[in-house]
Amino acid sequence: MNRALPLVLLLCGCPPVLPDVPVPDSGRPATLSFKHAHNDYEHPRPLLDALDQNFESVEADVWLDGNDIGVSHNGAPFKGSLKALYLDPLAAKARMGTLPRPFFLWLDLKQGDPKLLDLIATQLAEYPVLTRFMDDGPAQSGQVTVILTGDDAGKKALVARAAPRPYARDSNSYSPMDPPSDNKWGAYALNYYAFMQWNGEGTIPPTQQKQLENLVNGAHQLGRQVRLYGSPETPAYWKAAKAAGVDFVGGDDLAGIAAAFAK
Repeated sequence: MNRALPLVLLLCGCPPVLPDVPVPDSGRPATLSFKHAHNDYEHPRPLLDALDQNFESVEADVWLDGNDIGVSHNGAPFKGSLKALYLDPLAAKARMGTLPRPFFLWLDLKQGDPKLLDLIATQLAEYPVLTRFMDDGPAQSGQVTVILTGDDAGKKALVARAAPRPYARDSNSYSPMDPPSDNKWGAYALNYYAFMQWNGEGTIPPTQQKQLENLVNGAHQLGRQVRLYGSPETPAYWKAAKAAGVDFVGGDDLAGIAAAFAK
């Protein structure tokens, strides 16, 4: 495997051509793609609109708001608190048995403030519904799994805390030479156009479909799930992403994504 990027790609700013990776032979069922609501809190009814469309994954941007955790894209004014918009409703729906299984809550850390990190660790620890990650052995599976994304130093500091931890983290960069997944780092959230050139219109070119498959298969060989942000909001893209095995297929168009999955 050539670890170096071709010089022409570095000079032109083109996405790197990923090495061919076969579908991992793990003995597990075929990859299941989940519907993901990007910036879910921007919808009229945060969480509830996504659940009405049977989404299995939502994303909330979190900030320090005094002595609480606020949710918004750019800081104050906030849409509400993390507890009110997500943690409490998810716990209630889990008790009623009305949540999709599995369900994922992505927390995008917009700051690395130590006080925000303390609040995240403290608040999430109060919810038995959340998956607990151990230092050794399998995770204690819950009805909701929290994945930390965003501020790199912040999410790494949180997963370095003592187990059991009610969250794991992602990485916003990918290399085929990354170490295997562990109980701290279990996912990738990657900029679509850092790897792809197709704009989602028409039929995906075979070379681009192969590139997408190599990215997904490489991550899966390492034992990690894949989410691509900034991806096209088109039925053609959602179809191609599902075919390639992208784990979290998302965007802002909840109805469009749901319709694509229904087909």
